[in-house]
Amino acid sequence: MKFFKLARIALCAAVLVFSASALQAAKKDKQEAKYPNATRTDPKPSMSSREQRDLSKATDLVNDGKDDEALPLIEKALENKKIGPYAEAFAQQLLARVYWDQEKEDQAIAATKRAIELDSLPNSTHYDLIYQLAQFQVQTEKYDDALATLARFKKETGSEDAEQLALLGNIYYRLDKFQEAIDTMKKAIAASTEPKESWNQILMASLFELDQYDEAAKVVKEQLAKNPKDIKLLKQLATIYVNNDQYPQAIEVLSKAKSDGLIASSEDYLQLAKLYANADKPKEAAATLREGMDKGIVSTNFEANKLLGDVCSQAEDDACAIEAYGKASAQATDGNIDYQLGYMLFYSERNAEAKQALERAIQRGGLRQEGEAYVLLGDIESYAGNDAAALAAWRKAEGFPSAKTMAAQRIKAIQSGVKLKRTGKK
Repeated sequence: MKFFKLARIALCAAVLVFSASALQAAKKDKQEAKYPNATRTDPKPSMSSREQRDLSKATDLVNDGKDDEALPLIEKALENKKIGPYAEAFAQQLLARVYWDQEKEDQAIAATKRAIELDSLPNSTHYDLIYQLAQFQVQTEKYDDALATLARFKKETGSEDAEQLALLGNIYYRLDKFQEAIDTMKKAIAASTEPKESWNQILMASLFELDQYDEAAKVVKEQLAKNPKDIKLLKQLATIYVNNDQYPQAIEVLSKAKSDGLIASSEDYLQLAKLYANADKPKEAAATLREGMDKGIVSTNFEANKLLGDVCSQAEDDACAIEAYGKASAQATDGNIDYQLGYMLFYSERNAEAKQALERAIQRGGLRQEGEAYVLLGDIESYAGNDAAALAAWRKAEGFPSAKTMAAQRIKAIQSGVKLKRTGKK
């Protein structure tokens, strides 16, 4: 059920902007410690004036989105055999950004690893790069590598925030470690004042993978307690109930949402109507669809008209079904709706219209019940006293396994002089 795909992560680690004042501030150790619990001694930046000039210009170009102009300057710096470790690490992180922007993921990862291995950047940048590496590895589906990288990040920085926990939960989910994903994502959501929607999606997906629908419902209900009018959460709760075969509860949630004026899209009305239909409540399904159509919310397209025809047929509201199927017929691409329409018209004793619909169904093709269509056509002709036409239609019906027995019985009856009697709907 892995329907959640991460969006491509933009390179978010800070790119140092070189200037005389920035270097001076770094040397005076006036920068606020981003990772105060880090075990690593914070290196002091050191770069020649030539390296500083070229890489400062390259940084400006990268930040302006001019990667093609920046790349020669970065490569020039890296080709210098006398380049210092700090300048090389800085150039490698710039190179990683350029490669990532160019969708050269493997090269971006290699450059990031090299910048980390040089162990020369300040702690703030060094650990940002380690965290960035974990993100890159998730994006490229190197989940085991990402897990190891994130473990290193936590060990060396001594930090663990909501974003970090969410990334870890995401990795567990991708590794099919669903219980670990659930436990970790719950911690991430609890640790954040504004949890991201994607975190909740991964939590729900993990719970669904383990069929923990009761727990999923509990999580959503806790969120609804804080915001009872959140339609996304209400729809999510209804979906959980549906997956757990709890249709009455799903209907209760969405019908109340409709009463509260929260159901306002065609998709929502259709979902509620289908739930009523699945719960064997066709009258309620039809009423919901009509309400949505009357309000102009539900488009009177093929899907909606067919669904209305189906539920009206189930509710034995033949007039409604015939009207809805008639509208759907004009929008159909095959003959199946026309067969349904012809069937309803036939049993409403509107034989001339039924014949037109059934002939249209056969002509359009794609019929799932073509044999049955010929049976009904034969019946119509028989009731009209056209035995020759009736026999011709039934003989065609004999060519279809699903209709062969019915057709043969009718042929035998007519040839024996027995008149066909109209029966009720089947």
